[in-house]
Order: sequence, then C-alpha cells, then structure tokens
Amino acid sequence: MGQNTYMISRTQWGFTGPAPIVAAAIKDADTYCKKQGKVLLVTKTVEINIKFGSEPAAEVYFKALDPDDPLLKNPPPIEAITK
Repeated sequence: MGQNTYMISRTQWGFTGPAPIVAAAIKDADTYCKKQGKVLLVTKTVEINIKFGSEPAAEVYFKALDPDDPLLKNPPPIEAITK
C-alpha cells in the first residue's frame, strides 16, 4: 500500500461480531512485523458487521517500522471505522 504500509483483511463465518476478527488480524500483523525485525503500528481498523448474505469481516491497516522509528514514540491515534 506504500512504503512499510500494509493491510490485512479477514472474514469469519458465523454469528459473531467483528471485534475478535480485528484482534486476530492485529495478531497476524504483529507476527508479520516481528518476522521482519520490525514493530507493528496500527493506523486504521475497519469492522464490517454481519449483514444478511455476508460474513463479518475486518481490515487492519498498519506500518512495519524499525524499532527506533520516531513515530513509535508519539503514535497518531488509530482511525476506527465500523460499517
């Protein structure tokens, strides 16, 4: 999506809210960053509630930053969107 900027999306079948799906996506993003020797910085989450004919879903937008990146000292607020 850009320099050191990524998006991960997940869906889950069943009657559940999107919060556990967001949590699982953040865990996957953190695992990815750690494998790269980077630190996770979540910038935006999108929760998509269950609707007739669709599954609950989530998107997590994040940056994979070097551990000494100055942005980690004063991170911006996470933009949280619910659809």
